[in-house]
Amino acid sequence: MASKTFLADLGKDIAEDAKRSALQRLLSMVHPDQYVGDLIALDYDHADILVHDTHRNRTNGLPHGCLLIATRITPADLTNDVLPEDYSLLLIRVAQSVKLSTDTDLDKIRFEAVQRSNDTEYSYDESRQTDQFTLNMLRYSGIRCRTLGTFRLCQASPEDEWTVHFGSDIANFNAGQGMKIYKPIGNALENIANHRRDSEESFISEEVGRLRYSAAVKEYVTPESVPVSIQARDFIAQRTALFGMTRSGKSNTTKVIASALFRLRSEANGEIVGQLIFDPNGEYANDNPQDQGCIRNLQYENPEYADQVHTYGLHEHPFDEKRHITKFNFFGNQEPSSPPATSEELDQLLHGLYQGKQIIDDTLAEETAGYIQDFRNSNIADSAGVTGNKARGEYVRFRRRLFIYRCILVEAGFDQPSTPPQTKGLFSKDIRSLMEESSDVMQYAKPLDENKTTWDVAGNFVKAFAQWTQSQEFKDFDRSYATKHQGRNWSDPHLRGLLRFYENTRGRALAGNATVWHHTKSADDYAEKVVQQVREGKLVIVDQLLGDPDLNSQAAERIVKRLFNAQQETFVTPEIDEATGEIMKPPHVIIYAEEAHTLLPKSSEDDNTNIWARIAKEGAKFNIGMVYSTQEPSSIQTNILKNTENWFIAHLNNTDETNQLGKFNDFKDFANSILNVSEVGLIKMRTRSNYFTIPVQMNKFEAPPAPTFNTQVNGHHASQQQLPVS
Repeated sequence: MASKTFLADLGKDIAEDAKRSALQRLLSMVHPDQYVGDLIALDYDHADILVHDTHRNRTNGLPHGCLLIATRITPADLTNDVLPEDYSLLLIRVAQSVKLSTDTDLDKIRFEAVQRSNDTEYSYDESRQTDQFTLNMLRYSGIRCRTLGTFRLCQASPEDEWTVHFGSDIANFNAGQGMKIYKPIGNALENIANHRRDSEESFISEEVGRLRYSAAVKEYVTPESVPVSIQARDFIAQRTALFGMTRSGKSNTTKVIASALFRLRSEANGEIVGQLIFDPNGEYANDNPQDQGCIRNLQYENPEYADQVHTYGLHEHPFDEKRHITKFNFFGNQEPSSPPATSEELDQLLHGLYQGKQIIDDTLAEETAGYIQDFRNSNIADSAGVTGNKARGEYVRFRRRLFIYRCILVEAGFDQPSTPPQTKGLFSKDIRSLMEESSDVMQYAKPLDENKTTWDVAGNFVKAFAQWTQSQEFKDFDRSYATKHQGRNWSDPHLRGLLRFYENTRGRALAGNATVWHHTKSADDYAEKVVQQVREGKLVIVDQLLGDPDLNSQAAERIVKRLFNAQQETFVTPEIDEATGEIMKPPHVIIYAEEAHTLLPKSSEDDNTNIWARIAKEGAKFNIGMVYSTQEPSSIQTNILKNTENWFIAHLNNTDETNQLGKFNDFKDFANSILNVSEVGLIKMRTRSNYFTIPVQMNKFEAPPAPTFNTQVNGHHASQQQLPVS
C-alpha cells in the first residue's frame, strides 16, 4: 500500500515539475525591464495601448510591426512557483497610432507650446518653454495593435505533458481588465518569432535571416535582431511565392531558401529534398560579381556534398568541369539494317533524333507556309509496324524517311556524324534503274546501292531527288507501283512531306537556328538524367543564360513534364517499404519557376494543358513543391495564390499589387511598408507553420568560390582551364 502511495506521490511530483518547466518557458517571454505601457481597450482583433515616451525610448522604440506581450502577470508574480492557470500572454503587433480621449485637449496645449516657441531657437519641449507637468502629459500617446493570438499553458489530457500552446485568437476579454505591455527581446523574441505549429515536435531548422522591424535601423546587434529560421517540412509539397521588384532581393532570397533546404540534408533526421532550379540569367550556376560564390558551389562546403549538386548548360564552363551539356545528337544513333525485335529498342537508339525533330518543329511553329507545315506533320518517329521479321518492307520505308531527314539536317547546317550514311537497301533496283535514266540523279544510283557515299554527297542527292520526284517519269512510276502494291505508293505521305521541305530555302534556314541544341557526341537524353537526379534528392541547376529564350522555355517545360509524370507514376503505382511495410510516397522534390507571370498567367486559369499550372495545383499530392517568383503578383492565377502556403514579399511599388496581397493572410497590415520601404533584402515572411507574418532581413547568400586552377577541394578537382584575362 505504501508502495502505491509513493508511486502516486512521485507521479504528482513529476507532473508538477513538468508543469513548472512549461510555466518557466511561458514566463521567460516577459521581461520586466521591457515594460512599455498599459492596455486601454481590447477586442477580438485589436488592442489599444497607452505608451509614454520614456518607456518607448528606454526599450529602443516601437516601430511598425513590433511584437509586444500583453499580460496580467506582474514582476512580482515572476517569483512565484505557481500562477493561476488562466494566466496567459497575449501577443500583439504594433499597427498604427490611435487617438486618445484626451488628445483634443493635449493637441490644444501642444499647439500653444509650439506657438510660444515659434521664431525662437528653442524647441517647445524644453523646460524654459513648457513646464514639466505639461510636458509629461504631452508625452503620452496611443498605439493600436493587431491581436495575433494567445500563449498559455496547455495539457490536452491528464497523461500528456504540459506545453506552451499558442492559438491565433483570444478566447475571451473583459472590458474592465487591465494588462501590462512588455516588449520581448533576445531569446524570448527569438522563440516567439520562430514559434511554429506543432512546436513541441522536433524539426530541423536552418537560419535564413534576422528579424528587422525598421529599415532605419541598420545595426545587427540590437536586442530585436534575432535569428529567423525555416524548416524543410514547410516547403515539401507546398507552394511558395517570392514577390518583389527587380533588385529588391528576390533572387538572393531564392538562393537563401534553396541553400537552406540543401544544407538540411547534413543534419540528423534532416529532410532530403530534391531541387530543380531553372536559371534564366546564369546567376545560380555561375560565379558572378553579385554573389560570394553561387549555388553550384555548395558542393565545395562539405565532402558529403561532392555528388549532390549538378549543373546543366549548353556549353562547357572553365570552372565547372562536371557540367552536363544540354544538347542532343539530332542524327540519333545508327539504327540496325534489319528490323529490331521491339520498338523500345528502336526508340532508345533514335531518342536524340526524335527530340531533335520536335525541337525543329517547335522552332517552325509560327510558320504558315504549306511546305513547312507538311514537314512538321511528317512523323519520322512513327515506328508502328516496323519491328519483327515480317516488317521488312515497312522497316525499309521507315529507314528511308530517316535517311532523307538526316540529309535535310546536313543541308540546314547541322554538324555531321563521324560515321557515313547507311544507304544500302533503301532504294530498290526498280527505282535505281529509273534514276539512271535521269541526268539529274543518275550519278547517285550506284553509290547508294554500294553504300559508298558521304553526308555531303547524300545531302546533294536528296536535294536533287526532291526535285526529281516532281517529274512525270517518277509520278508514272509511283502510280504503277501503287497498282502492284494494293494502292500503296512508293512515296508515302511522310516521305513526301519531308521532300517538300526543299521547295524553299527559308525552312532549312530557320531549322538551322536549332543547331545550338545539337552535338554529335551526345548520347543520352539529359532530361531523363535531370529527373533521376532530382528524384534522388540532389540539387540540379539548368543554366539557360545562353540559347534562344523560346527553346529554353520549351526545354524547361519538357523537363518538368517528365518530372511530373515520374512523380505521378510513383503515386499511382507505389512500392512497399520492406522495412516498415508501408506504401512509399514519391520522393520530395521542389521546382523553382522564375518570371512566374509568364508561366502562370491569370489568363490561363482554365488551361489544363499548362504543365506549370498543373504542378502548382496538383503537385502537392505527388510530393512536388513549387517556388515561383515574379514582380507582378496580380498577374498570377488567383486560384494558385489562394492555395499558396509560403510567402516572401519584398518591395513592390504599385498599389494594385499591394491591394492584391492584402486579400491574403495578414499582409494588409504591411501594405504601406511593402509599398514605401525599398530596402534590399527586407522581406515580409510567412511560412506554412508560422502563425503570423514577420519582417526579416534575409542573409546575404554565401557559398565558397570554385576551386582555383590546379587545386582540389572536398574531392573536387578544378578544371584545367582558366578564365581569359581581360
